[in-house]
Amino acid sequence: VILLAVTAFVVYNLQYDSSQDDETGLAILQTIPMHVGKWKGQDVSLDETVYEILETRAIIHRSFISGNGDNVFLSVVHYHDTKVGFHAPEACLGGRGEKTTKTTKTITLFSGARQRTIEIAEIIATRVTGQTLTYYFFKSGRFIGSNYIKMRLSIAANKFARNDTRGSLVRISTTLIPGNEAVAESLLTDFLEDIFSYVQQSL
Repeated sequence: VILLAVTAFVVYNLQYDSSQDDETGLAILQTIPMHVGKWKGQDVSLDETVYEILETRAIIHRSFISGNGDNVFLSVVHYHDTKVGFHAPEACLGGRGEKTTKTTKTITLFSGARQRTIEIAEIIATRVTGQTLTYYFFKSGRFIGSNYIKMRLSIAANKFARNDTRGSLVRISTTLIPGNEAVAESLLTDFLEDIFSYVQQSL
C-alpha cells in the first residue's frame, strides 16, 4: 500500500500538461538581445507548421553576422510550463533529407577571467549545396548539457523542488567548408561565449 501510494504521488507530481504559456515564454526569449558583442542579429520567419509541430510559439530563429562577415544561426526552443517533448535537431535535419553525423564533446567557454566547461552535441550535416556544423545543448534550471535523459531528470527534480518545469533547446550553426573544420568550430565557440551569459540568465 505504501509503495502504491508513493508511486501514485510521484506519477501525479511528474505528469506533464500539454498546455503552454507562450506569452511568458516569448517574454523570456525577448531578453536575449539582437546585438551580442560583435554580432548583429536579424529574426528569420518560420512557417506556421513549425510552430504546430513544436507545440510552442516561444522560439528564436535568428541569423547573426559579425563585423567581418562571419555568420552564425541561433535557434532556441523554449517550453516554459510542462511541455518537454523536444525534437532532436538531428531528426529535423534528417527529415529534410540531410545526412548527419552526431558526436558529443566538451568545450570550454571563457568570460573574462572565468571559464566554464559544458558538454554539447556536434552535428555535421551534409546536403547537395554543402555542409553545416551545428552545436546544441539543453538547459533546465542549473543543468546545461547534451544528454536528453539528464535534462528530463533535471526537469523532474526541479518540479519537485520548485514547481519549475522550464526547459530549452539551444542550437547554433554555421557553414562548414571541408578541411576548415577548426575554423567553423572556433566560430561557434566564440559566438557561444558571447551569448552564453544571456542563456544562463534568461532560460
